[in-house]
Amino acid sequence: MNEKEFEKLLKEKENKDIEFKLKLPDSRKVARLVSALYNTRGGKIIIGVEDKTGNPVGLKEPQETEHKFTQIIRHWCKLDEEPEIEFVKYAGKDFVVVHCPKGKDTPYFVRGEYTPRVRIGSSNMPANKEEIARLYREGSSKSQDIYPVENADLDDLDLDKIKKYFKESELTEQLDEKHLYNLLIKENFVARENKKLIPTLASIVLFGKHSWVNLPHTTILADRYQGTDMIKWIDKRELNGTIFELIDKTEKFFLENMKTAAWSKGFRTVHKTEYPIKALKEAVINALVHRDYYEREYIMIRMFDDRVEILSPGGLLRPLTVEQLDDLSYVPKSRNKTLVDALMRRKLMDKRGTGILRMNSSMEKWGLPHPTFREDSGYFVINFSGPYQETTIEIVDELNERQKEVIEYLKTNIRISPKEYKELFNVSDRTARYDLKDMEKKEYVIFIGSKKTGYYQLKLPNKLPNKLPNKLPNKKNNGA
Repeated sequence: MNEKEFEKLLKEKENKDIEFKLKLPDSRKVARLVSALYNTRGGKIIIGVEDKTGNPVGLKEPQETEHKFTQIIRHWCKLDEEPEIEFVKYAGKDFVVVHCPKGKDTPYFVRGEYTPRVRIGSSNMPANKEEIARLYREGSSKSQDIYPVENADLDDLDLDKIKKYFKESELTEQLDEKHLYNLLIKENFVARENKKLIPTLASIVLFGKHSWVNLPHTTILADRYQGTDMIKWIDKRELNGTIFELIDKTEKFFLENMKTAAWSKGFRTVHKTEYPIKALKEAVINALVHRDYYEREYIMIRMFDDRVEILSPGGLLRPLTVEQLDDLSYVPKSRNKTLVDALMRRKLMDKRGTGILRMNSSMEKWGLPHPTFREDSGYFVINFSGPYQETTIEIVDELNERQKEVIEYLKTNIRISPKEYKELFNVSDRTARYDLKDMEKKEYVIFIGSKKTGYYQLKLPNKLPNKLPNKLPNKKNNGA
């Protein structure tokens, strides 16, 4: 860590991920802090900094501090992976930075204590019953979707849909009662409990007649807001159904709430949506399959003028990190292996973890940036930045109708070449180049690239036509 990186840490306040210590506290407090970070989502302990003021005082004996810290955690904590300890020099002073990872084998305990600690804000608190259950689930190698659903029975499952799934997946041709129930057990769709067959979380989510009744938090809250904040709704929906139905319903929601450009190309009409629907669909599938269903929260979809956010309950399953997703160095991991298998058989996802690659590729084809990822307040969030450009719209009469329409086209499609302009409006090469050059001269667009392969983009002018079409109409002949 260099001085700039360290200085950036000093500007942050103590939070769930960062703890400042002027010196090492007593051994038990150190152990509680470390175990809480391992049990939550990891973090940094910076020793040599006043915790209340953030004043970097420094350490007289950093090596001795590191040695004492190591002795404490080896005696008081049982960790499968020791934290990384780094010596940092800043403003001529010495500091120790301890990097604690999110633990893989949760929960972690302090010697002599029987309740694990978790990080709540900047405090290390005893975990409650729900948090303890989560820690054991995350530390288990078992899939989280194979456990029976409370108060559910076989009547809650659509057995016709399950039979169809078994046939299409080529799992069996024998679907008499005996073979059907044996296969339900084998595929972890039911579990034996007190000599009864009880639907598992996976089967309710995949084939439940009314999955949102058995598991109310499977509802998706989908909202389209006006502008770039959450003040005013344009559309808000509560989407219910099985995973397969939710995938279809969210796709419909996206298509009905984003701009679509339409233009003639030869004898056919070409449509292009504001965002690549494949990328958004991939993100929804990711949320439905990998979310933590034991967190009684909803998947949320938030559409704004400039972005789309998809929030999935539960953070990343460790050892996955946001950084690994960004640089594509991750190995796929899921808490719901039965759901993964089912969607893989339906060819809706790939076990090899290529979903992010496909999202990136789709966004690139649209001329948009790759999606970004973050963990926020117990949610995993995927953010798609759109082609939105905020401008001041005034009445302008200096553009012809084609030029006004192409401005709306560029909001969604980002760029246009003279050849594309010619095909879009069915005009001559000369007219296409004249129109675009005229717009460049009036500073509505800029030209990028070489004469042969170049294209035009909006220049974000202070003036735009006040009446722009929502969709480009089909053109028969606009030649000049």
